[in-house]
Formats: sequence, C-alpha cells, structure tokens
Amino acid sequence: MSVQQQQTLFDIYGEAGLPVELVTLNVLRTIISGIGILFNISLVFVTAKTKALNSPCHLLIAFDCLVSAWYQLASFLSITVLFGPGHQFIPIRPCCLQILPPFQFGFTASFTAMFLISLDRLISVLFPLWYSLREIAKKYYLIPMFISTLVSPSIIIYAQYQVVYTVPESTQVICVPHECSWAWAGDLIYVIFVSFYGLTLANYIIIWIVLKWHSWKSTNQNLASPYEWTRRILKTLSIILFLNLIGLSMNSIIRLTIPHLNFNVTQRALAIHGLSCLTNFVMSTNAPILFTFNQEYKTAFMSAFKIKSANKTAKVTTVKKI
Repeated sequence: MSVQQQQTLFDIYGEAGLPVELVTLNVLRTIISGIGILFNISLVFVTAKTKALNSPCHLLIAFDCLVSAWYQLASFLSITVLFGPGHQFIPIRPCCLQILPPFQFGFTASFTAMFLISLDRLISVLFPLWYSLREIAKKYYLIPMFISTLVSPSIIIYAQYQVVYTVPESTQVICVPHECSWAWAGDLIYVIFVSFYGLTLANYIIIWIVLKWHSWKSTNQNLASPYEWTRRILKTLSIILFLNLIGLSMNSIIRLTIPHLNFNVTQRALAIHGLSCLTNFVMSTNAPILFTFNQEYKTAFMSAFKIKSANKTAKVTTVKKI
C-alpha cells in the first residue's frame, strides 16, 4: 500500500482545514436531508391521520419514510463536527461505535422496508384470500415484518464494530456513515444492499406478470379486475424503485471505478460524499412521488394539511386493498 493510499483526510487537512468543496458537499447533503426529513415525516403524519391509509402496504410505506428520516438526521451530526470550534474531526471509535450506529439502523431498515413492501404486494396477488384475512389481523402479519428489519442492521453494525477496532484509536474522521465501513465490512454492506434491491425488483416483475394474467382473465370473462388498487399503487412504487436503482447503479459505478482511477484521498472523498448527496436525495422522494402520481395519497395530503383545493378532490374512501 502506497503512502498516498495510507493517508487520511486528517493527515492532509487536520491543521489546514478541509477543502471548501468537501465542506460544501456536506452542507448540501444536510440541506437535502433536512428537506427529506420534512417530506418523510409529513407522509408518516398523513398516514397516521388518514383512516383510509391503514393497509399493511400503507403502514410499511410509512415505516420506510420514518426510518429514512431517522437516518437523515445523521447529516446534522456530521455538520456539527465540520463546523466545530477549531477542529473538523473526532476520534473514530466514539463516532462509529457510539454516535452513528442508531442512525445506521435507519439506512439499513429503509431498503429492508422496500423489500417488505414488494413482498406484501406479492403475497396480496398470489394469495388474495389468505391476505384478506391478514387485513383483519394486521398486527400479527406486520409485527414479524417489522422485527425482521432488525436483522440486517444488527449484522452490519457488528461488522462495523469489527473493522473499527482494526485501526488505531487515535484515527480521526469527519463522522459520516461511510467512514465506518471499509474492507470486508464495506463489501458485506454492498452485498446486502444489492441483494435486497435485486429481490425487490424480482418481486415487482412477478407481480406485474401476475397482474397481467389476471387482467387478461378478467377481460375474457367481462369482469372488473379485483386488483385495480394494487395496480395503481404498484405504478407509483415502481417509480420509487426506479430512482433507488439509479442510486444503486451510481453506487456500483463509483465502487468499481474508483480503485482503477488512481484518485488521491481528496478526490476519493469528494466522489463518495457526492454519492451520499444522491443517496439522501433518493431517500427524500417517497412523499413527493406518492403525492404526484397516486391520487389516494394526494387526496390524503390535501385533506390532512387542509389545502383548499382538497374540496375539489374526491374524498378518500376505504377500498378493499388486495
């Protein structure tokens, strides 16, 4: 390993201060996170306030927004370090072992929740009769799902604990999440990340095939499709997944290209911090997309926030969500 590769940001900028570009990227990420927190919490509020948004799918979407907002709070911790009096770094162990782990749960639980949303929709179209019974007893159906979101964060946080203890305690960091994951721990997070998105995409493909078959069957029998609600919400969820896949693609490109571009420490940090802005942007889009492309959510938002034009919109009614 070369001397340049062994250097850290602290080695280069510990005395002189971080470059303006890197500070600007972190400020931008914090602004994006702040807006994202408002959007995500607004969707949680609307879901809690609107009785019609009470299906397992609605609740899982709200959970996704809640944990995303929780993760985005970590940006404000990083910015307090960057603008700390006289010092822009803190020791790695307090950062990675005490400060960031609770927020890492939000990040990991978010893409786990996306998979659970797709799994919920898949179950609803493959086993509609069984699923209708789960609608009556949602808590027995959802509790195992929510508990399962603890598995991946626990594995990832354990991996981070292991790698953090391989570096000197005096190592200084800005205290952003990616600084706590490298080597095999970083590879593990990436594999889990890709696996969940791959499974989510596979679920949606199967759902679209099943819905297409049911649509063809209903058309031949001159019957109304019982899956109209699923079709509407799935179109919106597919847009959200598409944005997440763009983020995944960018992550993969940077991960594969940086080792071959011979970037120095600063250039590598700028690329990774820029990617974190994209990650936080994607995590902020659920509420705007649902408001824009799903009439049910749009009506619920207008009603919950008492927007005048809500009077011109049809009232949200409870439908059988299959």
